[in-house]
Amino acid sequence: MSEPVVIVGAGIGGLSAALCLAQRGCPVVVVERFAEVREVGAGILLGPNASGVLYGCGLGEALEGVSAPMTRLGIGADRGELFVAKDVDASDDAPFRMVHRAALHGVLYEAVQDHPLVEVELGRPVEGFEQDREGGRVRALGPGLSSCWGVALVGCDGLHSAVRAQLHPGEREPLYHGYTCWRGITSSFEHEGFPPGSLLELQGRGLRTGMGYIDEDRVYWWATANAPQGERDGEDVIARLQQRFEAFPDYFRAMIAATPPAQVLRNDIFDRAPLKRWGQDQVTVLGDAAHPMAPNLGQGACSAIEDAAMLGRCLGELWEEGGTPQPDAVSAALRQYEAARHKRTATLQRLSRRFGTVGQLEHPLAVWMREQAMRWTPQALLDRQQAAIWEYRVEMASTRR
Repeated sequence: MSEPVVIVGAGIGGLSAALCLAQRGCPVVVVERFAEVREVGAGILLGPNASGVLYGCGLGEALEGVSAPMTRLGIGADRGELFVAKDVDASDDAPFRMVHRAALHGVLYEAVQDHPLVEVELGRPVEGFEQDREGGRVRALGPGLSSCWGVALVGCDGLHSAVRAQLHPGEREPLYHGYTCWRGITSSFEHEGFPPGSLLELQGRGLRTGMGYIDEDRVYWWATANAPQGERDGEDVIARLQQRFEAFPDYFRAMIAATPPAQVLRNDIFDRAPLKRWGQDQVTVLGDAAHPMAPNLGQGACSAIEDAAMLGRCLGELWEEGGTPQPDAVSAALRQYEAARHKRTATLQRLSRRFGTVGQLEHPLAVWMREQAMRWTPQALLDRQQAAIWEYRVEMASTRR
């Protein structure tokens, strides 16, 4: 078998990349720092731009068994009034689905475990990489990784990526945006004010909420509030959230009440500015390691899945004739991948940051102006904005530098 591609990190981006590469005939070794593959978190919206990739990898049936369809999207005010409401109609092979992060991760992990070209090494933290330019190989560095050589290395190791840190020494720390986010999943839920198939975001004064079903009777919800960095909750997190979001509809407060307190996650919101250059030689980055973004457009996981598909497209072509491709060809393919992804991901990063800034406005006049803007924005303009996000397809994207 030819030299593998080394994937650093077995999260959603890393496993998606491994699957997309393997399905094009490329051998892959995934190294993961945890001793067991796991994924924490809450819900993920898989838009057609990402679900189309996964369905194309043959995961449609598995995904439909662990997720719920989205049929109506809305955005409005904390009092429940919707300024934008739209029925969504996606194709059968690229639908809108809401899924628990752990369930999506499980589907991907099972798929790579079943693939003969993928090997997963657990309990292997990666601290950096080493390139053997004469031999045309690159190695992941860390405990127990002395023999982890490959023809390329892809950092899929998240916001605090060790691979990115070596590629870009001295880079600034991630930027805190002044608001924190709670995430939860109800133990079960039913309320006439929030029917299945709905995905809503409601905005108040320095507060926002979002919610959608992840299966027949469980709802994923999130809530943001302007807050100092590092602030944490006590044991009364449910009561305090109920109080903080008392102006929001009763169905949202009922979701909070239906969530076990121990399962409420809280994370401050960070991102980084877009990189001008992602990788070098036979090393690149993917997902949050390349373009971490605030979770305001539902594109964090989706854009990582897009990355994976484009990486598979650019690198996979080199394995069509068999054998290990030459180092120069691998480097060129990685730069092609980066060029194909840079503009879109940088745009998503900036849009997500901007959307969060507007959504977290607190002054009454600013909030009023935001609501008027949403109320009077032409539907055709909104449709174009949404289409630019959701109707993107990797197979249609240019790979020209």
